[in-house]
Amino acid sequence: MKDDQASSTAYTVLQGILFSASKPDYQPLIPAEMQQACRKILSASAEGKKRLSQLDSRLYRSFAPVMENAMMPGITLHYVLRKRYIRDAVEAAIEEGFTQIVNLGAGFDTLAWELHQQHAGVNFIELDHPATNAQKAKALFELSPDNLHLLAVDFSETDAKGALEGFSGFDPERRTFYICEGVLMYLDQPDVERLFSGLKQLTGSGTRFVFTCVVPMTSPDNNCGWLLKLYLKIKGEPLNWMIEQKELPQFLQQQSYQLHDLAGTEQLKQRYLKDINHGVLHQGEFLVLSSAND
Repeated sequence: MKDDQASSTAYTVLQGILFSASKPDYQPLIPAEMQQACRKILSASAEGKKRLSQLDSRLYRSFAPVMENAMMPGITLHYVLRKRYIRDAVEAAIEEGFTQIVNLGAGFDTLAWELHQQHAGVNFIELDHPATNAQKAKALFELSPDNLHLLAVDFSETDAKGALEGFSGFDPERRTFYICEGVLMYLDQPDVERLFSGLKQLTGSGTRFVFTCVVPMTSPDNNCGWLLKLYLKIKGEPLNWMIEQKELPQFLQQQSYQLHDLAGTEQLKQRYLKDINHGVLHQGEFLVLSSAND
């Protein structure tokens, strides 16, 4: 990602969500307010407008599934499923009394924007690269909500703990739920471990953390195509930290975290795709719900 440009991946995820929303079978998985926010963000930039126009192109709609099958089969629907999983986890946490939601590397995710008006007593914070945050603010923030903050962070210069400690909008006394979607695989393992440790230091035991992991490219649980490696190389986004699902419980134990739930392809299918006609599902990324131990 260039320093002065929003993440290409952030645009791709929104485009994928709207592509899925155009299919009647998937529409129940994608709230109308989410679709509206996605369109507002894309409409606010030249790159986003290009992505929207592609969605109306017959050529693109025919060609995109072919490219997806060559790179990451089923990834477009997977974007929708992982966001639904995270939404369910966040809403359950709020029902339990969590009053602070922090999204680490939020990109163009719209969940905090959708929920902040419904939950005035909950403090929402999003951390991401300054260019991505600026584009999101331009699209959505006509006014500055009291309970929703965009914190611009260059993670090459500081980590999440350092950024939040120095931010007046963050309250370490609140019960806090952290989100890290589609980020950890770009970090080195020492940085991943430092993140887990840092979050626990910030808000203590009981801190809840939902995150995504990818399995190694050689894993039998990975159906990514050969073009993915080339794409990541071109985009300058190499995959660094990868872990098999069976290794995750031990990893969490080493970080002094407790595993509450793990959802791979089959679990997501059972929870969200019953009676829904779908194609090939993405294999290679799974979601984890955890909390910091005493």
